[in-house]
Formats: sequence, structure tokens, C-alpha cells
Amino acid sequence: MFRYKTAWFSSSVPQTCHMFWTSEGGSIAHWRTADYLFSEDATCPDTLRIFESKDYLWNKLTVFHSLFLSACEKRQSVKSLSIGQYVLPPASVQDEDICVLHIIIFFLLLAGYVSMDKLQKYSGDLCDFYCKCFRCFRCKTLCCLPHS
Repeated sequence: MFRYKTAWFSSSVPQTCHMFWTSEGGSIAHWRTADYLFSEDATCPDTLRIFESKDYLWNKLTVFHSLFLSACEKRQSVKSLSIGQYVLPPASVQDEDICVLHIIIFFLLLAGYVSMDKLQKYSGDLCDFYCKCFRCFRCKTLCCLPHS
């Protein structure tokens, strides 16, 4: 499945993923030369070093969650999966995504586009907001509603 492909594995990735990769013909390489970079924890020190590298900042590489390998193993295929769904962003971006999600849901509810019973359950921390303006406690962004 991974013949002629190389991968780097963060210390956060279980050894079983390494073994699956090599049993399917893949080989292990340094992160600067690997075709694929896998991690399970964006805050792991070795993954943080990658996120802080010039190569990452200049969009020359991408870190993927190792769940991609589990999905490949279940399907016995690489081609039936979209690896883009397994991109692992830095932890700071993950927090921003949560804030953006809160803001989007709030505005959609105000506009009447989404019914509360159709929203997916969210188990993270919720941001309080007040009439006209509210501040997201995660990213400290002040969001003001337009006057009507």
C-alpha cells in the first residue's frame, strides 16, 4: 500500500502505526525528507518543531493525523480515502477554529438559517456573548453586531 513512500512519525504516534506503515512497504525517514509526516498531538515537542520550521511556514510540508493510517488499514486501500481530511493543524489554529465556529453559529442563528435541534453537539467551552458585542474568551476577539 505504501511501497516507495517514506514517512516520519512523531513520538505521539503509537508503534503499531509505524509497523503498519513498514509492513505495507513504506519506509521511515527524517521529517525533512519524508513524503508524509504523521502525528497525533499538535502540542508534542517534535511536532511543534515542525510547525515552527521555515518549511512548514512556507507551505512546503503538511502534518497529517495518524488516524489516516487506521482508516487505510480498515479499507485496505489508500485510494478510497481523502488524506486532506486528516490534516493536523497547529494547536493555536485549532483554538481559532473553535472561536470561528462559535461566531458562525451565533450569526446563523440570528439570521434564522439553522435550527437549534439540527446543530451537532459541541462539547468544548462556550463563549458568552452580550447584546451588540461579545468577546471570545479563547482568542479575545471582540465581535460587534451591526446596528439594525
